[in-house]
This record gives sequence, structure tokens and C-alpha cells, in this order.
Amino acid sequence: MKKKSSTTVELEKSSDPVGSQLSVARLRLGWTIEEAAARTRLHLNVIRRLEAGEFDQFPSLAYARGFLKIYSRDLGLDPKKILREFQPLHSSEDSILDLRPEMLEALPTRASEPVLTSRGVGLGVLALVGVFIVSVVGVQLYRVWPVKSPQDPSSLAPIGAVEKSAVPDSSPEGQPIRTATPAKEGKPLSSLPMVQTSENNPPPKPATPHQLRIKAKNDTWVRIVAIQDGKEVQLFEDTIDEDDVVPATDDPAWSGDAFIVTTRQAADAEIIFNNSNFGPYEKPGPQTFRLPASR
Repeated sequence: MKKKSSTTVELEKSSDPVGSQLSVARLRLGWTIEEAAARTRLHLNVIRRLEAGEFDQFPSLAYARGFLKIYSRDLGLDPKKILREFQPLHSSEDSILDLRPEMLEALPTRASEPVLTSRGVGLGVLALVGVFIVSVVGVQLYRVWPVKSPQDPSSLAPIGAVEKSAVPDSSPEGQPIRTATPAKEGKPLSSLPMVQTSENNPPPKPATPHQLRIKAKNDTWVRIVAIQDGKEVQLFEDTIDEDDVVPATDDPAWSGDAFIVTTRQAADAEIIFNNSNFGPYEKPGPQTFRLPASR
């Protein structure tokens, strides 16, 4: 009686076509699951679930799509092709915006001690340099740039600046300036209502939350932070592939009272705000701006 090889045994564990492709690609490279975890920096349990097709074990399908994109790319496969094959096989109703606190306790973690390689160290140094440059540029933009106050988000403005307006001198030259006569003090009216402070009367929230999507004209890095009830919540930070829309059109859009958008190349990211495509930001290069713009 012939014994089955280890490759055949591993392939029989997954009946999912997407998981089978991942397993075959890993074995073609000669990697064990432990070696794949060390090289991709994904947790062992994440790789096992991906190759076994157990996508329902993740907190949401958004996590499964993210892990599939990372793992297939490191295995030398086409991430877009893998995601296209994965999408029809699984429901697209689940979203990262639907996560509940009890689901977050089961989030997989990366291996605690990934194997360091020269390539990994180099990418880490480049990432740190990029973060430092973006931070410096963001601080300078925050301090220097003027702000605009549009009624709609078609004209986006940087955060935290104040627009200055020049007031012309209306007094003609040579004409003496008259001093103003102080007005007579009147008695306070007891019937006037007391002025409410901002603490007792907070600004009203928008009737419906704003919605946001980003479409990449070219491969571009984007960070999205939503403001909910006065608190900042980071929703996304990654590179969006060319012609991709995030969140996907069949997923719910990001929602919030306002958004803070940071781009590495603003000309490569189109802003889809409240289901209207306003195109890329008006200035190229690294940008940080708020939607809707501050008034």
C-alpha cells in the first residue's frame, strides 16, 4: 500500500479553491507553515485558516480580504485575482464597520518574534523615514496653511488654519478723526433670558452622518480618521491599488461626523464624499485635510 506524500496530505485539508491556491503556492516555494509565518509576519492561526478556507473564523470578511491580499502577495500570486475569486464565494454583507466589542477579543495576532532579514530591516528603516517626513510636513502644513470655509466639500481646505481678511481704511487722508461719544448706560432688563453657555448648549450633531470613500487613480497610501462624538477613530491606513475603491462599492462607506484624510500623493486619490466624486485634492503632494472643511 502506497503512502501519501506530505504535499498531498496538506492539499486535502482544504476544499476551498482560494485556500488550495495559497497552499499550493506555499508548497511550491518549499515553505512550511512556520516559515511562511516568519516571512510574512502573519500569525500561524491566520495562515492555517486562510489555507483551510475557514474565513468565517475571522471577525469580519474585511479582515479575511486584508489577510488574503497580504499572504497572496508574499507568495507571488496576484492579489486582485485571488480577491475576485474569493468575493463570489462569500457574502459581502459583513464589514469592518459592523464589528462588535466581543468580536475584537478574537482578533489574531502576529508572531511575537518574526525573523529579521536584510530586506525586512531595510523596509522598516524606509517606513520610519517616511513616517518622520509625513509628520514634519503635516506639522508645517498645520502651522502655515490658511483655511477656507466653503458651504460644501467641493473646495477642500487644510486643517487648523485661519483665513485673514484685510480691512481697508475708509477715512480719507487729511480729514480729522472724530472721537466717538460714549452711549448712555441703560438699566438692565430683568425680563431678558439668561445666556446659555456652550457647556449647557453643545453644537447640534448632523442629522445624518457623512459618508466617505477613496478611489485610487494610481497606487497610493492613505490614512482615514473618523470623528465620532468628538473622538478620533482611525478607520484605515494602507496603500490602495490603482483603480480600487475603498471601501468597495458593495461594502458600506465609512461614516462619521467628520473625517481627517492624510495622503502621500493627493493627486492620486479621488474623494467620494456623500456619494459625490469631487476628484483629487486641489494641491498635489503629501496633504492632510478635513471633511467637511472647518468653518
